[in-house]
Amino acid sequence: MSTQAELSAATEVSQAMERQLFRTNKQIEALTRAVNRVDDFTELQVKGTLLKTYASQIDGHHHYVELPDYRQPGQTLTIQLDVTKSIMANAEAYFHHYRKDKRGLQTVEANLAAAKQTLAQQQARQAAFKPLDPASVATVKAQLIAEGALKTKVLHSSKLPEPAHPRRFYTSDHVLVEVGKNSGQNDHLTLTARKDYYWMHVSELAGSHVVIHSNHPSEQTLTEAAILTAYYSKGRKYPRVPVDVLKVSQLHKPKGAKSGLVTFAGKADTITVRPDAELVKKLRTED
Repeated sequence: MSTQAELSAATEVSQAMERQLFRTNKQIEALTRAVNRVDDFTELQVKGTLLKTYASQIDGHHHYVELPDYRQPGQTLTIQLDVTKSIMANAEAYFHHYRKDKRGLQTVEANLAAAKQTLAQQQARQAAFKPLDPASVATVKAQLIAEGALKTKVLHSSKLPEPAHPRRFYTSDHVLVEVGKNSGQNDHLTLTARKDYYWMHVSELAGSHVVIHSNHPSEQTLTEAAILTAYYSKGRKYPRVPVDVLKVSQLHKPKGAKSGLVTFAGKADTITVRPDAELVKKLRTED
């Protein structure tokens, strides 16, 4: 007959598996929404191709041009232009945007496939779980602890309490980057930052708010800060993670919104990076 302690352990493991499945399903929903929101980026490639083809026939600087759409005989395609750039430079800008959107979609699709595979493994484990078998309970509990889905209880610890400030890093350019540790700290970090500083958060996944203490960060600093953002998020286990980049001035905290939730106005840039634990260690400051 099972003891009360064994039954309690089995219940704890079962509930942890349910919570893990719920979180994975929510992650899949978010990634699916991200895929569905991607516009038809192939049109960007078409616009770049048309501009390159007809460049010698376009005189002067225009805000837009209408060119024959080779996909639809007899139809034209309106193409917006940057009047400060040449036609060929505008074409290259469209090609660059096309490649960026394509890479972003491929990253999100890869993350979605990985999340679905994880869900299948979690469901298989739940189906095979034997709550009345102490060995099965112990095995699954150890797996859940290793995955961070179940926390171990620590009665005594000599570890000092975590400091109240966010995690702090200095990039290779010696720029301070702060990373929130929880939703309350995310709010404080974001809402008290200078409006001309840069802010980051992973696209469509839970993660820390990150503030770059610079109003003109270099590409190196932006990339390193994006890696920190990806590492301190639910995307840490993925090979490539898209990170949104905005100015703090674009952010807004809706009245009554839960802790850690902000909205933004305008356009966000995206940097896709690989989480790198070694770089995180290298850039970390002493607390």
